[in-house]
Amino acid sequence: MSMLLLRLAARDLLAVNARRRLVPHLAARWVHFQRGESSDGERSAWARSLVSLAEDLVAAGRGNVEMIVECSPTVAATEGVAKNHGQIDVVLVGRHPVEGTLSVQLVELKQWSSVTRVEAATADLVYVPGEEKPFLHPAL
Repeated sequence: MSMLLLRLAARDLLAVNARRRLVPHLAARWVHFQRGESSDGERSAWARSLVSLAEDLVAAGRGNVEMIVECSPTVAATEGVAKNHGQIDVVLVGRHPVEGTLSVQLVELKQWSSVTRVEAATADLVYVPGEEKPFLHPAL
């Protein structure tokens, strides 16, 4: 089953957050998709990162941009079976302000204060302070 926790314009996400309903809604949807209870860290990340991103969009005059939160896209495989290709923190969907064409941006939200590339040649992995193993680079 594909996952999608929330789909709202940035200004509407801020309105839901102002009513203190954002994190409880996301947590309930997380359970709905059989992910179990969301951790305190996950809830905290939602509260900080999503609200910050929405505030930045509104401040930039882009409050109508849709934020599709925590979605797991599927793409057709060669055998005709859909495959899950990971989870995207936020997909921003809107219209270019001048051209009016559809504009889509994938956003990977991280709470990391710093990272170091593991291999400069490939940059596929990054080290995060306080973590033992390297992580796949968020852009991948």
